[in-house]
Amino acid sequence: MSETPRFSNKASKGSVVVGTIKGRLRLQMPRQLYGGEQKYLSLGMPDTPHNRELAEAKAQLIESDIKFERFDPTLKKYKPQTHLTVVDIIKPAPGLTLSQLFSRYLDFKTPTWKPTTLNYMVASVQAYVDRCPCQVLSEDSALQIRAWLLENTTNSMTKRIITHLNAAVRWGIKFKIVSGLAVSPFEEMAAELPKHNWESDPEPNAFTAREKVLVLEAFKSHKGTWNGRGESGQKFCFYYPMVQFWFSTGCRPSEAIGIRWCDIANDFSHIVFNGSVQHPAGKETRVEGSKNNKRRKFPCNQELSQLLQSIKPQNLTDKGELVFPSPRGKAINYNNFSRRVWDTLVDPITDRTRENERGYKKTTPYSCRDTFMTEQISKGVPSAVIAKWCDTSEKIINSTYLDGRLLEQLRPL
Repeated sequence: MSETPRFSNKASKGSVVVGTIKGRLRLQMPRQLYGGEQKYLSLGMPDTPHNRELAEAKAQLIESDIKFERFDPTLKKYKPQTHLTVVDIIKPAPGLTLSQLFSRYLDFKTPTWKPTTLNYMVASVQAYVDRCPCQVLSEDSALQIRAWLLENTTNSMTKRIITHLNAAVRWGIKFKIVSGLAVSPFEEMAAELPKHNWESDPEPNAFTAREKVLVLEAFKSHKGTWNGRGESGQKFCFYYPMVQFWFSTGCRPSEAIGIRWCDIANDFSHIVFNGSVQHPAGKETRVEGSKNNKRRKFPCNQELSQLLQSIKPQNLTDKGELVFPSPRGKAINYNNFSRRVWDTLVDPITDRTRENERGYKKTTPYSCRDTFMTEQISKGVPSAVIAKWCDTSEKIINSTYLDGRLLEQLRPL
């Protein structure tokens, strides 16, 4: 008896849906592309969490091609790469446009990228590449493309796009997809543009000791809003343990959002950071590994151990459960939290404490990371140790996270 196909959700008009048949992943194409006839693309992969992420990325790529009118109705372009398809790819393709090359480059890189990376590349970088009126690949056209980008987006975004275009052209030359070019015309072009703001002036934004106390107290004591009849609205004290965790570990906010009870030692002696939960395009996505694709072990001090013990459910049956879920039991959406909760509680605090500072920078949950590293440096912890705890480098700590305002309060021993 054949297995009944399963699909992730009901397809909206023009969407590509990931489904399975006999335990193997396949994509369901929109009917309107084939005159009402249903077409499928078999991916030849078992239905595992990792393969499903790859399938979702492939579906997004096809939807992008549909949107920008470059969809291949034969589906040959989207079939899983095998030895035969690689041979076909490296055949010269004269007259390839900028968009066509970049689309092939994305298709080639998709299996190796995280879903969040692919979403950024499609939604941000590829969107500009497709809109660019100059689609010719030549030495002369590179300057026209640069000029158009500078007129239509920021210097920083132009720098990013040209960096990715250069990588795509170099890839095309290597595999003989691009003809008539010996080197990429975008080579070293990005380096000649102004540095990104975070490169030239990182501006760490740690909290002072007093501000940290005020922030924690604001979360701990928040009981909702007063409407004249009593308290109403969400009680932000729900998020107090997570904010305290940020201050206690210096982890990235998305890492705390994705931490599970299976990542915490039974005796609460240490935590293993090995992933995060993010929401690219509003879709909850678990990303394995850190930003730098590392797995790290973080030692818990007594205060952190006590915090984790106090919030662990007594009857925990699934150690895969999130330590800091949303009030509805799902993963917290960082952007929503930052806008609706963090800004509501923290902005009034820094407006008071920094009112005498001209043009001070607003804080974000990442300021907890700045604060942790600055505090540890001030206590004499070697920066090499902090770098291992926080998945960064000594150089980045000194240039990006170490807030000199707080260190000004220190005096030589």
